[in-house]
Amino acid sequence: MLLSDLLNNLRVKKIFQTRYGKSIPFHDIQINKVEYDSRNVTHGDLFVAIRGNVVDGHKYIPDALAKGALVVILEDDTLYPDYYFMHNDVAKIVVENSRQALAVVAASYYRYPAKKLQMIGVTGTNGKTTTTYILKSIIENYAKSQNIGGKVGLIGTIANLINDKQIPSSLTTPESLELQKLLADFYDEGAKWVIMEVSSHSLVQQRVYGIDFRYAIFTNLTPEHLDYHGDMENYFQAKKILFDNLVSSAYAVSNFDDIYGKRILADTKATKFFYGLNEGADIFASDIQMSFENLKFKLHYGKDIIEIETPLVGKFNVYNCLAAVSVALLLGIDFDIIIKSLKTIKLVNGRFETLRYPNAPIIIIDYAHTPDALEKCLNTVKDIITAGKNYGRIITVFGAGGDRDKTKRPIMGKVVSQISDLAVVTSDNPRTEDPKKIIDDILSGISNTQNIFIEVDRKKAIEKALEIAQNNDVILIAGKGHEEYQIIGQEKIKFSDREVVASLIGKNK
Repeated sequence: MLLSDLLNNLRVKKIFQTRYGKSIPFHDIQINKVEYDSRNVTHGDLFVAIRGNVVDGHKYIPDALAKGALVVILEDDTLYPDYYFMHNDVAKIVVENSRQALAVVAASYYRYPAKKLQMIGVTGTNGKTTTTYILKSIIENYAKSQNIGGKVGLIGTIANLINDKQIPSSLTTPESLELQKLLADFYDEGAKWVIMEVSSHSLVQQRVYGIDFRYAIFTNLTPEHLDYHGDMENYFQAKKILFDNLVSSAYAVSNFDDIYGKRILADTKATKFFYGLNEGADIFASDIQMSFENLKFKLHYGKDIIEIETPLVGKFNVYNCLAAVSVALLLGIDFDIIIKSLKTIKLVNGRFETLRYPNAPIIIIDYAHTPDALEKCLNTVKDIITAGKNYGRIITVFGAGGDRDKTKRPIMGKVVSQISDLAVVTSDNPRTEDPKKIIDDILSGISNTQNIFIEVDRKKAIEKALEIAQNNDVILIAGKGHEEYQIIGQEKIKFSDREVVASLIGKNK
């Protein structure tokens, strides 16, 4: 692709371009591919130097040039003077924000795939993954029932999917170059809709810059990632970017009951649509009935009152259902399809995943790793136990991630100790931190440690919970959910809460 084509829509501060001391026009430079990692550069590439959280790509410009880069886009014009590029026969392009430039160039390189797709973004602290899976199921059933050509792509925490084809993911929202490639691949494979989780990091880091979302959902906002954002206001403003950038023909869907739900749409140009349990919302739920097997509620939309039943569990999943149904209705999907989809939806791994074994306690695997998510999970368990018969105690196994927001650790400890009858504090993904220090941070929020057990080894912690549990108890194993690894130091070690439970219960039979 010609450089002149790649630079469409790019705001440039300065261009220095010579070849053997003579200026040449952009259309003369043929670009092989775009890279932001100097290790992947080959001859003829365009290299974008971006500032990461740990590594500054500007430091690797010499490596990129040594590997044959023909063009470098950068934002720091002080590290390497113009003559450095002249002697290397390389075009130098200075921009205000190289992350934004990467997003622009990546979209151009892959021929603007997002413009050919109906893009649906979901942001918020909790509920993003489940909401995207619910909506994916509804749209797929709609497409089948109406004989509409087109598949549904999904980008998120657990995996990237095109219908049932899975592509593993390591970030909630990929870097802009990988994201544009993924969207192009989705389009080539027949996708018509793409539903994606949009993280606060991706919004601040311009990974989704230039993508026109037709629909955007806000789930909720509670303390998380404050090590990165600094405080809740910065975290909120990061999420708000998604809605501020919507065009007037788009739809902004928000949680009416969340304290940030209305404010996050304050400056959007899009049509607003609210969901919640409050009758003031455009769509709301009432008469909620919960068990460990399913969830039932009445859905109100205008004059319609619809009976909903779903294998999803918990009041928080009422919100997730309402968020997904809101977009489905805005897409023009009939209630018959929505009802069927919610009733038959396949459960999401590690999201209030209930495991039942003969002569064993009920075990719930959940990704809850924030104070709010833990509180919602535990209150759901408590509500079901209170309403049911012959249930025993709540036992929680949990920890907190290392090298991440430390402020939430004592709050997590406080929440668990107040709602659980017993708890085992253990490791999550300690990464490069001392696991014992993380546990100490958690314990600092617990005033009475009488019913608290400490076990650094996560497998032994789960084993401890099973040892002290009676058959009518409920064990919540929180923090890792779908993850099949544990990060200790710099190493990813194979580890699955689900597999550990199965092996321990099998051993005890």
